[in-house]
Amino acid sequence: MLERFAQTGEHPFLSPWWFVDAESEAGALFFDIRQNDGRNLIPFAKVDDGRGDLACFDGDDGSGNPRVLMLVLDGSDRFYNFMDFDDWLFAAKKDANGG
Repeated sequence: MLERFAQTGEHPFLSPWWFVDAESEAGALFFDIRQNDGRNLIPFAKVDDGRGDLACFDGDDGSGNPRVLMLVLDGSDRFYNFMDFDDWLFAAKKDANGG
């Protein structure tokens, strides 16, 4: 699925998730935020449902289907990640359909 998104740029509507445009002001801000985390993160999506978390590819994973590491921005001690993009996409679709 990740490869198809990358090739076509087409993606499903996943509100409350939205994909980060690296060229936007938000993309620049998220890039700056991730630098303070200590991990090699590549932000690609954000959720706006009260969590405010950033979904990021693991920049150290060269597998072609990298893990998705979550950057939790609300100051809580929540911690979660996804095995890969498809795993994250399944969860994002579930959020979009009301849980």
